[in-house]
Amino acid sequence: MPDATTRPEPRATAFLLIKMTAHGEAAHRPQDEQGSPPADFEMSRALTAALQAWHTAGTLREDSLLLTEWLATEWCGYRLQQLGQDQDRFERWLRDFGDQVCAQQRHAHPAGPTAMEITSVIAARSQTTAADHLTRLAVAYLGYLRPGHEVQDAREIALTFALWAGEALSALMHHDTERISGYTAARTP
Repeated sequence: MPDATTRPEPRATAFLLIKMTAHGEAAHRPQDEQGSPPADFEMSRALTAALQAWHTAGTLREDSLLLTEWLATEWCGYRLQQLGQDQDRFERWLRDFGDQVCAQQRHAHPAGPTAMEITSVIAARSQTTAADHLTRLAVAYLGYLRPGHEVQDAREIALTFALWAGEALSALMHHDTERISGYTAARTP
């Protein structure tokens, strides 16, 4: 869990969240074929501690944006691997999944549609300049953060991506916790 007295690094935080989520998915998948594993309060506390540390340091917007970009990038990579590296299949899947997410989230401030907008920006990264990519990503993400609710809103977006990425990584690693740990250890700075 990140120490609230230090400023956690967004990339390390992303991989911690993915690892925790993937481990939860792997641990509960064989017994519970009907849905997601139970809520992981340790993962939620780790995320909240990182967000609070960034808020205290005055870097919440920048660091949570980087966290979100790492989570979304990893998730897109996992999904692309699951789809056999077929870019056309990935783009079709992205449209279909995005439509499902947007249709299911009808409350006042849904994270899903914003997550899908961010995912679209990540997926189009190779087709844009670095400046355009960063601008599009920042507009989508920062537009979601409401004044006075930044920590809560950043947590919702990060949780969305952590859950999606963790589930996809667990599936790629055949729900093997040792493989998940090895992969995330190799990717963490």
